[in-house]
Amino acid sequence: MLLKIAFAFAGLLSHAVAERFVPGAYIAEIKGINANGFLNKARTSGIKIRHRMTLDRDTSIFNGVSFKLEDDTPENRAIIESWGEVVELFPLRIYDLAAPAADPAAAEQAVRAVTKILKKRSPDNVYPPHVQGNVHQLHAKGLDGQGIRVAVVDTGIDYRHPSLGGGFGPGFKVEFGTDLVGDSYNGGNTPVPDNDPIDCAGHGTHVAGILAAVDEQYQFTGVAPKVTLGAYKVFGCPSVGTTDEVLISAFCQAVKDKADIISASVSASSGWGEAAWSRAVTRIVEEKGIPCTIAGGNAGGEGLFYAGAAGDATGAISVCSVNNLVTPVIYPTAKFSSSSVQNEPFPFRIMSLKFPAEVFELYVPIGDDGQISDACAGLPADVDITHKIVVIRRGNCNAQVKVDAVTERLPPSTQFPPEFPARIMFISNDPDTFSTGFEGWVYASVTTPATGELWRVLASQGKSISVAFETNPPIQIEILDNPTTGGSLSSGNSWGPTNRLNQRPHICAPGGNILSTTRLTLNQGYSVLSGSSMAAPYIAGVIALYLQKARAEGRTHVPPAEIRIGLATTGRPLVFSNGVENSNFLSPVAQQGGGMIDAYKFLHSRTAVDTDFLEFNDTSDRHFRKAISFKITNIGDAEAFYDLTDISGPTAYTTMKDSTIPQLFPPDMIQSFAAVDIEPVALRIKKGQSKRVTVRVTPPSDLDASRIPVYGGWIKIARNGLDVDSIRIPYMGVAADMKSFKVTNFEQGYPKLLNYRNEGSTETGATEPPVLAWSLVLGSAVVRIDVVSVSDKLANDIRIFSADNIIGSIPGYPLYWNPRSGRGQETQVSWDGQVVKEEGGSPIPVPAGTYQFIYRALRIGGSKSTGRDYDRWVSDKFVWSPAQP
Repeated sequence: MLLKIAFAFAGLLSHAVAERFVPGAYIAEIKGINANGFLNKARTSGIKIRHRMTLDRDTSIFNGVSFKLEDDTPENRAIIESWGEVVELFPLRIYDLAAPAADPAAAEQAVRAVTKILKKRSPDNVYPPHVQGNVHQLHAKGLDGQGIRVAVVDTGIDYRHPSLGGGFGPGFKVEFGTDLVGDSYNGGNTPVPDNDPIDCAGHGTHVAGILAAVDEQYQFTGVAPKVTLGAYKVFGCPSVGTTDEVLISAFCQAVKDKADIISASVSASSGWGEAAWSRAVTRIVEEKGIPCTIAGGNAGGEGLFYAGAAGDATGAISVCSVNNLVTPVIYPTAKFSSSSVQNEPFPFRIMSLKFPAEVFELYVPIGDDGQISDACAGLPADVDITHKIVVIRRGNCNAQVKVDAVTERLPPSTQFPPEFPARIMFISNDPDTFSTGFEGWVYASVTTPATGELWRVLASQGKSISVAFETNPPIQIEILDNPTTGGSLSSGNSWGPTNRLNQRPHICAPGGNILSTTRLTLNQGYSVLSGSSMAAPYIAGVIALYLQKARAEGRTHVPPAEIRIGLATTGRPLVFSNGVENSNFLSPVAQQGGGMIDAYKFLHSRTAVDTDFLEFNDTSDRHFRKAISFKITNIGDAEAFYDLTDISGPTAYTTMKDSTIPQLFPPDMIQSFAAVDIEPVALRIKKGQSKRVTVRVTPPSDLDASRIPVYGGWIKIARNGLDVDSIRIPYMGVAADMKSFKVTNFEQGYPKLLNYRNEGSTETGATEPPVLAWSLVLGSAVVRIDVVSVSDKLANDIRIFSADNIIGSIPGYPLYWNPRSGRGQETQVSWDGQVVKEEGGSPIPVPAGTYQFIYRALRIGGSKSTGRDYDRWVSDKFVWSPAQP
């Protein structure tokens, strides 16, 4: 049965940022040589490079150097890769912050209605995100993160904020850290570090507040309010991107600074766990024993198989977002004055252009009914509103009609922006007929019915009213009910699985519409943001409480695997939400992993298992895991009886019907479940002892296997018949053989042979070289482009896959660990007439003649050495003419 899902606000989802790299920049992981030795070797080899950063000189996690290759040719890259001291050469990947992401329903609520103002909280009025994750119960037991050091890798922290300690260094909440990049860093230029990790963007301060704030003004705290924070600034101002080199340096420095936990709200499309940063994260977790929480990403609009880096790293904890139960809205305030009222504050919400910090007179049109006019029939012809703000009541007609009514009463403008812009303050009193969409250069905001009524009375008495705006005005924080998406999974969450068919994410936490701190120069230091960026520090805070409790019990070291498994198995699965309304069925494991965090259960569960997921892979004979066993340990204080049952989740399709193109959010889902056999289904375990359980699955069969169905569910383990004392192990698999699916976007005409004169031309040369463009609908571990001489067949002296004779490969190829291409993304390679005879070999030129390209992309689950496991495509013939000397 196909589950019918409507999604009316798909355009509001964060569009996935396609994989991006810094042009000509690379990281070389090196061995047996230091950075200076590498740079000297490049110079003596005649390769011009510009040093960017030296990586990890002290912690032995990732010995490397990043650099800009001045003459970025495949030949020069091949030469560097051929050096014995180079372990691997990585292109320098650009990463983005994993927030904000839109919550359409909450945004609509914010425009429509206001309920109560959040001011001082009474002791029994608990911060809603803490109730969602049961953190408030841990606070009640005195857990606060005291003694735990948490590194926040982000845009820095505005440590001047009173809620975050008011300073930086020993004795302050933000005690350690550094600026890895400098304010002018944009992801592409060379970092210029300094020692001050002050936040100029606000994102990192928001993250830090979720983790550790103690706010006196609005009476909220972070998840672990007494942790010691480290601020590692990896973005400049503005925060437009960061890179592997910077993230690796930040994580390694955090290890050196003795961080107990590292958290990063940063993500990029990948899904292989093989990016340079992902590898460093794996080594930190496995070799240094430090848990790392990574935002899972906000690319949910791209559908399945879009796990982000470095949440895809082995050992990392990938975190997804759940919407807040309520929607906090921050209203800036301005002041109005009249003959009888002086400097009275009122809240407003910006709808279009922001009013400048000036004083304006209000024009308040009163209709025949004694109410403020809705302007649907226009404004009086003789009114002068040139330098005034027009007050208009909402409702009865479209907002554009109201804007046009104001514009018609303004003098004509002869320039852009207009010298006589429209200025409007809407009164919020008709939520059902108001639209915020309108055209034109308009300064517009909306205020409350109570404010409108005050202005109506004053205007009816013939009194003039003026309003004064400030650059950084005081704020009011108001709480809106969110009955539609409150407490549901955020629709922007990136979906798994990874390209290795590993489950991601692990666990979800409150991340949608979260009130927290921000830089002091914005909204008086408060903001509301959404996304997995906000969920990752929540989980880091919960881990801090876990470590605090463990240390109090005498456990000085807790393995990261224990933490990761505990989080994934103590969560609570949630129903699917399309972003507008909730369904009546659970969301697939591929979107939520273990579901919503239950912090109290995580810290107090009396049952432990030795795996976070049961991953059954695909249905191929080579990869399908017909049975998986795991160990259950009774860590309670008495013998316990256990009952095991299956909770089936829906199966989600990866591709569109009758297509190889991935389906965008929301994916089609069907009530087709795997047959699950658990042995034994009941057992008794004495205190401190363990027993093994085996789970066998038969993937669902009553479905369209050509659409790559991803199934899953949870193995529920109930202790002594109590649901409240149960844990759940997520399981996941693909009901198809992944090796049977093409990974190349053949459907949209890829690969393509191009050059710079016209598409499809077969006449090429040194001045207009041939270009091959390719695009992937699924990730590919290996993409190779080989060259065949058509005019001199004897030159094709290399045999590959017992199928093709080639003259060599394009230098720089094969390319490894290629993620699925984003919407509209392609990769282009320009050929300058040189080939390599072996991978990593030195490039050699080919003579003039006729050639072809053979493109291959390894399918998921395929073997690198088996030709039939690749997509294969042969280009048209083209003529290569090298430049004349």
